[in-house]
Amino acid sequence: MRHPWSSQQFRLGALAAGRSEAIIAAAESIARDIKRRNENLPVVLTLHHLAHLVDVPIEPLQKIIFRQIDPYRVYRVKKRGTPNGAAAPPRKYRTICVPHPQLMRLQRWIAQNILNEVAPHDASFAFTPKRNLVGAAWRHTEARWLLKMDVRHFFESISERQAYWVFRTLGYTALLSFQMARLCTRLTQHGVADPRRAAGRGHTGLPYWQHPQGHLPQGAPTSPMLANLVMRSFDRRVEALAQSTGWGYSRYADDLAFSRRDGSSRGAAMHLAKAVEHELALLGLVSHRAKTSVVPPGARKVLLGVLVDSTRPALTRAFRNNVETHLYALTSPKIGAAAHRAKRGFASSIGMRRHIEGLIAFAHQVDRAYGAKLYAQFNDIDWTR
Repeated sequence: MRHPWSSQQFRLGALAAGRSEAIIAAAESIARDIKRRNENLPVVLTLHHLAHLVDVPIEPLQKIIFRQIDPYRVYRVKKRGTPNGAAAPPRKYRTICVPHPQLMRLQRWIAQNILNEVAPHDASFAFTPKRNLVGAAWRHTEARWLLKMDVRHFFESISERQAYWVFRTLGYTALLSFQMARLCTRLTQHGVADPRRAAGRGHTGLPYWQHPQGHLPQGAPTSPMLANLVMRSFDRRVEALAQSTGWGYSRYADDLAFSRRDGSSRGAAMHLAKAVEHELALLGLVSHRAKTSVVPPGARKVLLGVLVDSTRPALTRAFRNNVETHLYALTSPKIGAAAHRAKRGFASSIGMRRHIEGLIAFAHQVDRAYGAKLYAQFNDIDWTR
């Protein structure tokens, strides 16, 4: 048990602090409910209790909950190209929201002590210890038919109301679940909140569900696991749907994949895609139809940058050529790091080094022997030239 709870010890401390029998009994009931659902979860009774556990002041947390401040640094980063080294699509950006230090500390605590104690569905492979991209690819090896789908604006489409239900189903009280959901979400169009609404006094006359709702910010430590846990019911229904029609299923964040090793048809694949779109709509999510693709028998099947048409996941030739070209240039006495950085347009040698190291780490996940060979070459690079 990661977070032991002693009702007797709590009672003695509460009585010494002058708490009433009614308050003690209510707290014990909450603790039993949390531990009954998952004995590894920490008992958290109130927002003040949470702030004490994390060692952060409560005042800024209250301002975040009332939407009086926007506690994120927001910036845009260019989306990466495809992992297999193919020609990149038109350059697009993603919005990254980095929490301010106190909120970052609290979100990390929630992620490590609450969310990571709850397993996502078996079909989910991203943001989960001991599961990764290659594990998702393994589910689709030797595929004859492959259906790939993508969820549009994945994090931004998951609301604070859905985050609330994650905490609520873990046994935390309605008020604390609401508060933690607010602390893990951000308003899409954040401005200075209406002071009457921000004060939580209800003078606007609007019910809660008609107020602007926050969403999971990409860049917050809690967003990945909250997204996985929100998607658990979807994963369960879609896996059952896929299996009932002979397809295997996996999800890697917003990338959905379906495959089968026997015969099928394009029509059957699109019928499945329509059914999956319906399931997404039930959660308020939308499929990125431009990225939906059906790969028939005889065509090369690349999933998450990995080939899955043989007995095991494999790196694409384009990926191998790309990383080997980098290493050849960097180890060549006629080129070297400085010239290669300039030719490839990297902003700095550090950025180039991290990029190539990331490619090699990806290769090592897929093919350990090949990855070890690349690491040996990488370690011989003279970065001062």
